[in-house]
Amino acid sequence: MMIYANVAGYLVVAAGGFVIGTLFGRKLGSELMSLVHALEARISSIEGAVGAHKAAASAGTEKHAAAIESHAAAVTKLAGAIEKHAAAVDEHGAATVAAAVESQAAHSANK
Repeated sequence: MMIYANVAGYLVVAAGGFVIGTLFGRKLGSELMSLVHALEARISSIEGAVGAHKAAASAGTEKHAAAIESHAAAVTKLAGAIEKHAAAVDEHGAATVAAAVESQAAHSANK
């Protein structure tokens, strides 16, 4: 009879342990799942931020490339204008020299 009482006591303690274990296990499982979901949300936000940064960087790179192309076109126009100016200076210099030579020749002829 004593053995049955001990076995009954063990069964009650085991059943109580099972119930308490189940309750705390559910609570622990629930907390772990909420931690996992929070971690997933943080990872997702980091991935979104990295993706946005890459998109912004590529947009910035495209803007930079367009600015470089525009600058190159402006430099090409400036080079053309410098060439035209140099040609005009040469023509003006040649005309000035020709006028001076004619003036000197006319002045020499009048003497």
